[in-house]
Formats: sequence, C-alpha cells, structure tokens
Amino acid sequence: MKKHMTRNIILMLVLDVILGIVLALYIANTGTVPAADNADTYTDGTYTSSAQGCLSEVGVTVTITGGKVTNVVIDASGETPELGGKAAETLSASLLAAGSTVGVDAVSGSTMTSDAVFAAMNDCLAQAAQ
Repeated sequence: MKKHMTRNIILMLVLDVILGIVLALYIANTGTVPAADNADTYTDGTYTSSAQGCLSEVGVTVTITGGKVTNVVIDASGETPELGGKAAETLSASLLAAGSTVGVDAVSGSTMTSDAVFAAMNDCLAQAAQ
C-alpha cells in the first residue's frame, strides 16, 4: 500500500513540474505581459479621483506620460497618519510600479484606506482609457 502512495505522490510532483514548465512556455510564447510591467496604454494627462476611506475622502492623482502611469500621488491627509498615511506611502510606490491596481495588495491594518485608494486609482485609469 505504501509503495502505491509513494508512486502516486512522485507522479503528482512530476506532473506539477511539467505543468509549470508548460505554463511558463505558454506565457513566454504568447507575449502575455504581467501586470507589473505597466503595459496598458492610456491617454496622456493627469487624472484625479477620490473615494471614502476610513475617516475622510482619499484623493488619488495619476499622471500618464507616453501611455503609461508615470506618477501616483495619494492624499490621505484626513486619515490616521500612523495607518492611512503609511498606507498611502506604500501604495503610491506599489501602484506606480504595477501601473494599475492589479496585483497590489491592501496594506494590513489600513483596509478601508487601501480600498479607497484602489477605487480612486481605478477611476483615474478609467478616465485615462476613454
């Protein structure tokens, strides 16, 4: 009985590795670009939006240059400095690197501020996509 279980486990591990290789080759050959590559093309300009955070409206200003996100400024001055303020700093860098909210996680302890930032960022990008 143990031999069969061991064989099955080994077979599953081998299949997982093979599937991982196939997926990597597929992604490489189809030109699929990860979200962190900031590959979306938008209309150049500066776009502003806001959404309700924990204590206040949280503002986001996104600058698009050359069709890509080149600056993200978050105004969370009405939020708690230790939580919402720190989240704004972290999210600004993460959103700039990603070029969108895709793949960017909320900051622990600042979920409402993070959600407001994501909503405002998405609205800015929707404006830029029109």
